[in-house]
Amino acid sequence: MTEATGKIDISRVLNNTFGVILRHPVIYLGLSLLIIGIPNALLQTAQGSFTSSESGFAVASSYSSQGIGLIALMLLSILLQATLIVATLNDLGGKPLSLADCFAKALKKLLPLIGLGILVGLGVGLGLMLLVVPGVILYLMWIVATPVMMAEDRGIIDSLKRSAELTSGSKGMIFVLLLIFFVLAMVFGLFVAFVGSLSTIFLAIITLVSNTITGALQGAGVASIYVDLRTAKEGTDTSTLAEIFA
Repeated sequence: MTEATGKIDISRVLNNTFGVILRHPVIYLGLSLLIIGIPNALLQTAQGSFTSSESGFAVASSYSSQGIGLIALMLLSILLQATLIVATLNDLGGKPLSLADCFAKALKKLLPLIGLGILVGLGVGLGLMLLVVPGVILYLMWIVATPVMMAEDRGIIDSLKRSAELTSGSKGMIFVLLLIFFVLAMVFGLFVAFVGSLSTIFLAIITLVSNTITGALQGAGVASIYVDLRTAKEGTDTSTLAEIFA
């Protein structure tokens, strides 16, 4: 069992996040491309075509279509993150990855995952309306609620409480970690903007790649944070975590 230090290790989280993606690019990037990248690109294309429409009926139907598309994209995002969380826990625990098995476990938890997402969204959204800071704190507090639900088979409220327990004392380090990801995203965003100014085709391709990478990083990153928090708090070894899905 790993010795508990009480502090999250940023370098270890980054190594685990990028490491699992590089070890299994087909699973992480391929799945993210199919579930998030392509659907999001199609939705953005549809929004552009709807905007150019002049018919009142077409505009009205476009809004309903966009709403359905956004809901579908949200559900797909939940499934993707849960699937990649299971995959990351298995990989870090030294277990072979089965995409079908990871997806099946995520699908089994879909309804409670949706409920969890709604509660987190409402809480963080309300907190952001109250001078922003409370929303940021709640987001940091609940950031590992999804991997808690997947790995520890807890209910919605218990997952939120457990996440708050694990992140207690580590919110500052988690914020720094998220800031690193944000800076990397900003740099990539500037590159996207530059390429987009050269050609709309290049912009579409780069946006597709960006959405794909973001989807993979979210799943692997959140799971890696969860693993490191348990290691820091409880000295839990990754092989022990992987036994959950045995």
